[in-house]
Amino acid sequence: MAQMMRHEEVSIPIHSALDEVYGESSQLEEAQLRFHRLKTKFHKVFGHLPQLCARSPGRVNLIGEHIDYEGYSVLPMAIRQDTIVAIRRSEGEKVLRIANVNDKYQMCTYPADPNQEIDLKNHKWGHYFICGYKGFYEFSRSRGIDLGAPVGLDVLIDGTVPTGSGLSSSAALVCASTIAIMAAFEENFPKKEIAQLTCECERHIGTQSGGMDQAISVMAKTGFAELIDFNPIRATDVQLPAGGTFVVAHSLAESQKAVTAATNYNNRVVECRLASILLAIKLGMKPQDAILNVKTLSDVEGLCISYASNHGSSDPNLAVKELLKEEPYTLDEIEKITGENLESIFRNSASSLDVLKAAKHFKLYQRASHVYSEAKRVHAFKDTVSSDLSDEDKLKNLGDLMNASHYSCSVLYECSCPELEELVNICKENGALGARLTGAGWGGCAVALVKDSIVPQFILNLKEKFYQSRISRGVINNNDLGLYVFASKPSSGAAIFKF
Repeated sequence: MAQMMRHEEVSIPIHSALDEVYGESSQLEEAQLRFHRLKTKFHKVFGHLPQLCARSPGRVNLIGEHIDYEGYSVLPMAIRQDTIVAIRRSEGEKVLRIANVNDKYQMCTYPADPNQEIDLKNHKWGHYFICGYKGFYEFSRSRGIDLGAPVGLDVLIDGTVPTGSGLSSSAALVCASTIAIMAAFEENFPKKEIAQLTCECERHIGTQSGGMDQAISVMAKTGFAELIDFNPIRATDVQLPAGGTFVVAHSLAESQKAVTAATNYNNRVVECRLASILLAIKLGMKPQDAILNVKTLSDVEGLCISYASNHGSSDPNLAVKELLKEEPYTLDEIEKITGENLESIFRNSASSLDVLKAAKHFKLYQRASHVYSEAKRVHAFKDTVSSDLSDEDKLKNLGDLMNASHYSCSVLYECSCPELEELVNICKENGALGARLTGAGWGGCAVALVKDSIVPQFILNLKEKFYQSRISRGVINNNDLGLYVFASKPSSGAAIFKF
């Protein structure tokens, strides 16, 4: 019998009916309503119906925060909220017209030019579509595919992943856009190639994405979380223990990853690179070799483990504790060790140079400590799930790992905020087995592991103790509460619809 292909090897599924993705009951009814509204508005805006639609879901990362860009495995699951992109090729005017079902987002128009530069100083929501557009053309060129002269595209977008929530609304939009463009040109590629392509796409908007968000959005399977490995991208199904549900709750502090990149997200990417270079030098590598060859903390992990084994341990964090100082490093201190100007080291990365302009000091010890300990927690999570423990004991251990992860994100990586701290504490005080920030942090969502039996009461308690005061102040509308706190089981990944 022929061996089944791993699911990252297969291409994006093409469906002719919504129930093949959205299942039965209320979720299907909601999807039918959305697709009807999407087609109606598409006709109203552009004067014709779409050629096809693509959808890509948001995700919640269960454990493994800020380590994908360091080359380490992560463990997310897709959520039911998604972004749908309706598209039609237009042989007339060579313009990309990008509209949104939500009138809050004005139509964006761009030339049908795959070589155009994105104006990063002028943030527009349509830029995310252009990321996919540019990325698809670059990928096609690299594969020797001739797409012919550029044509116009009419595009309408409908998203239910809350923006700034840490649930990857931006990746869902980039993935759905890329897949819609690909399908409009009657192409399809293996999921792992699309995951890699869309990760590179988002870099056009100035975030140094690690690839987790795109990988889970493209490769998710109903009923499973996924252990995502990188270099090469692989997805391994993780069946979560019975009796537990993940509840996602928005802190209502918006995380604007692209806007604050130089001081937050990209700053941490740079700090990790500097930590890895300094560790390599202190462990005997020539400075020039370290600068040239060491890009991530995973690159230097082998040296750290060798050092640890000479001191009776197997923990790479022993090298961090012994060789990096806890106090922040200044620019001068780092340049003395590397023997090279930092602007020269990062000369090929405009986003990293922006970080250097904004930063006064670098907390290398703390960032490396978080990355190595969080990488271990991901595998402990996976090992717990596949162990012989009872479901009850598995859930307790998973909760403990989530709590340890949050502490590390908050104290060592400093990517939390007061609202997230308050929300995580309320989750733990009201019966969560574990709770942690999820996504990039600095706002966005927390995820809590809760026993099935208490989920309705748990959500009511969050409403009373966290959301009610914000509803009273008019921060959110009581009727919209379901958008901000919801239980989620693992959902399916990206799909194309041709009706």
